Amino acid sequence: MPNVGVDSASIRIDRCDYIHPMQSLEGFFASSVRFIGQSQSRSHARVDFVARAPEKVRPSKYPDPATGQKTHNMLTHDESTHQLDHAEVVSGRWLVKAILGVLAAAGVALYLTVCLLFYQGQWQFTFFVPKTVEPSAATVAANSGLPITDARFDTTEEGVQRLDGWWIPSSSSATRFSHFAVLFCPNGHTDLRDNVEALKAFHALGVNVFAFDYQGFGNSHAGHPSQNQAYSNGAAALDYLTGLRHIPADHIVMYGARLGAAVAVHVAQNSPNIGGLILEDPQPSLTAEVKREQHIHLLPMWLVFQDRFDISAIVPTLKMPKLILSTPAMRPYASGADQVFQSATTPRQRASINDSSTQSLYAQPEWRSAVGLYLNSIADRLSSPASPAVP
Repeated sequence: MPNVGVDSASIRIDRCDYIHPMQSLEGFFASSVRFIGQSQSRSHARVDFVARAPEKVRPSKYPDPATGQKTHNMLTHDESTHQLDHAEVVSGRWLVKAILGVLAAAGVALYLTVCLLFYQGQWQFTFFVPKTVEPSAATVAANSGLPITDARFDTTEEGVQRLDGWWIPSSSSATRFSHFAVLFCPNGHTDLRDNVEALKAFHALGVNVFAFDYQGFGNSHAGHPSQNQAYSNGAAALDYLTGLRHIPADHIVMYGARLGAAVAVHVAQNSPNIGGLILEDPQPSLTAEVKREQHIHLLPMWLVFQDRFDISAIVPTLKMPKLILSTPAMRPYASGADQVFQSATTPRQRASINDSSTQSLYAQPEWRSAVGLYLNSIADRLSSPASPAVP
């Protein structure tokens, strides 16, 4: 066999066209024989295989004559380039806008969720229910020395008495205030056993006193307290005194402490014949107080906060004698008490009580003096020899 020069020979495969499998196999063996023969003559033959990346295939229009199945042909270079040119490319600016849109929607959803949670739990910003179980009236009476009578009232149509209260009669029927009764509305942070000091102070003045627990407090009906329920509870307590105790409305003095001041004002609005109204640290509205909480001002309070206990428009309409008590040590409350006093119509009185860290507000001489003088003024207006003592 003649020598074939293959020093620089290269077998270059630029592309692979489709060949029938049998033809491909026969061609492979033939090429191999020729290549081996050439390799034997010169030992430095070099074979370069330059393969192209596989291209997409497309189905053939004609079936394979051997198998009867349609074969697949490779896409041409022009067709591949055409598909690449027309491929959709996502803009980076569009991606940024889409991400920002999703984040904005998530932020709005989170904000609305917080607003809904605040609306559902707003009572926790105005009421603080003690967690411990309230002792019985007999236990408190034995420990305090007060003649407490436990009273269940506010009976429903099913016969359930929803509210619990304590009736403490005057120490003597001969005292000047024995025919008066004070209806004590608590501050929304305490139950009956926490107000024993106030009840002692009223009892020491010789006046009858009736105190009660809001719904959700103490031994009253369970449930979450609210503004409307507190107003309803206060009205039910007044009905207990006028209906079951047969005390004339003009011999009843409403006493409201802080949040209870709003309850007393609303009850007095619907019962203008009551004898008097004493407000301890009243606030025109609780909205400003709640806003002092951190981050609460970020919420639309006008929409989500409904338990405002707003009395700013009611106090100027009340005609009965009023006593406004303020404690300068509680500055936010003192400023609110000043606003309430300025808006109140005559007859009105005010007193400032220096709260002490070692002594209860109700044990302060200023408190006893101010309340005693006010009750005397009520008694002067209503005193009558025929006035019977309260049973």
